[in-house]
Amino acid sequence: MQTNSTGNRKSGQSCELKKHTSPNMKSWWWYVSPQLWLRKIVSLEDTPHSIALGTSIGVFVAMTPTVGIQMIVVLLIAALCKPFFRFNQVAGLIAVYLSNPVTTLPIYWFNYWIGTFFIAGNVTRADLAEALQYDSFADWCRSVFKLIFEFGWPLVIGSVLVGIVCAIPSYPITKWLAGAMQRKTRLLQLRHQRKVALKAAKKLQRDQ
Repeated sequence: MQTNSTGNRKSGQSCELKKHTSPNMKSWWWYVSPQLWLRKIVSLEDTPHSIALGTSIGVFVAMTPTVGIQMIVVLLIAALCKPFFRFNQVAGLIAVYLSNPVTTLPIYWFNYWIGTFFIAGNVTRADLAEALQYDSFADWCRSVFKLIFEFGWPLVIGSVLVGIVCAIPSYPITKWLAGAMQRKTRLLQLRHQRKVALKAAKKLQRDQ
């Protein structure tokens, strides 16, 4: 009896541990697992062109020093471009996750380093890491001010260049993957319809 109660207690504790740790692990796994983002993007219901264009725009925005408002930037671009062309906004919103709590510092530091080839700068990685730490809206405003005005043109120029270089190839790659996914989905649907039709035909033959 004592062994059973001990076992039950242990299983209860493990369940509690799972309950408390799983969501956290899942959220962090989302940040470090690009295949999850890509699978969600190419599975969207839209034209391959629209999905690919949205992904390219999201990738570009992810490279810019707009930490904290990147999703809003994507939606603003969608609203401004609506009279001229449309893109899949969900694809863009997912693509901005390229810049996340795990990757923001390496991305911005690399962008800044690229920018210093054009304009000299003396910011250190520690300075950038400090600027990216914020706990409130006021802290976030100070962070954005530092990124744009104190780190200045090296970061802005580097971010734009890296954003363009990353966004351009993401369009044809995503377009091809989305098209392939849609063709596969249609093929599976056709196979399923054939199976259903064959079953119905066999049933009719048996009934006759």
